[in-house]
Order: sequence, then C-alpha cells, then structure tokens
Amino acid sequence: MRDLEKSFNGEKILGGVSLGVRRGEVVGIVGPNGTGKSTLVRILAGVEKPDSGEVSVRGNLSVVYQEDYLLPWKRLHDNICLGPRFRGRECDPVTVAKKLGIEGFLDKYPKEVSGGTRRKAAIARALLLDFDVLILDEPFTGLDTESKDTLLSIVGELSKTGKAVIIVSHQLEELFRVVDRVYVLRGRPAVVKKVLWREELGERAV
Repeated sequence: MRDLEKSFNGEKILGGVSLGVRRGEVVGIVGPNGTGKSTLVRILAGVEKPDSGEVSVRGNLSVVYQEDYLLPWKRLHDNICLGPRFRGRECDPVTVAKKLGIEGFLDKYPKEVSGGTRRKAAIARALLLDFDVLILDEPFTGLDTESKDTLLSIVGELSKTGKAVIIVSHQLEELFRVVDRVYVLRGRPAVVKKVLWREELGERAV
C-alpha cells in the first residue's frame, strides 16, 4: 500500500497510509478505534477502493474479516468449504477443524455454537483457500488462551512456508509474540505514526 487516502461522507479516514509485507513475514497493524484499520483491510481485499494511492498484491489473498460472515442456513462444514466448492474443488474440512479444535461442531449451524467457535470456523474457511497473503482482522476476538496459542502457531507455520500474514488486532500481547514488525496508526485522518520492529518489541516478542 502506498499513500492510501480514503474518505466517507466527506470525512477523510486515511490520510496517506503506506505499508507492506513480504513473503514469509508477519506484520501487525494497531491503532485506536476509528483509525481506519478495517478500512485498510477492505481496500486490500478489493471490497473498497481508495480515493488515491496504490495497492499492489503479488499472489492470492485470503481474508478473515472482523465479522465472521457465516451463512446461517448452512452447517459449519459447508461454511468452511464455501471457497473450495465455489472453485469446483472437493473439500474435507476435518483436518483444519481438528487443528482449531472445532471438529465436533461441523454438523452444527452457526446459531448453535459459541462466538469463539464461529470465529474459528471463519478462520478455517480462510485457511482452506489457496493463498499467498492471509489477512486477519481482529482474529483473537472470542478465543480462549489455548485457541489463541493454536492460531499463533498456525501463523508461525504459514510464515515458514513463505506465506505473508497481516494481523489487525487490539490484543497486543498476542500480536507481539509472532510479528516481524508493527505499523502503528494514529490520527484522523490516520497515518502511520511509527513502525516497531521485532527488536523493539522487547521481551514480549518471542
């Protein structure tokens, strides 16, 4: 992303934001509410267009939005398999469901499970896609400590295989454990106030 600007109803939300992630990197984006973090995610995903600036993505994107966007009339099994089936491929979600600890809920509808389970289903759906860049918008919301650890382990495994991961989160302790650097957004309109590298995150980064 280079010099991105975006306004809604005459109010500028993004005031020239530039950031990037390379293959095998995990990058965090943090900032107060209202600084346009989710807007950045939607622009990267192609859901929103910036007013100005450039977005360049080399490869395929997979996105977990802040909202789970599960289809209420489909069981978790079918929700998780939406992407592969849309592309005409067979889908077996059991392996990824086991990794996230939700294999026992695959026959349930979204309304029949907890918010944390729905969150894991949305993450599982994203992981089954063929992607080069994974974007996670507030992925730790609703997850218990064990589930957060599992997700962080998955992110670490992805980076080792050359995948790029972008995490937007308010939960800094979890974020700092896995990122290579963090972009800190401030202001209205938002700009990148600083970039914190792994070495600067201190003992909280492992």
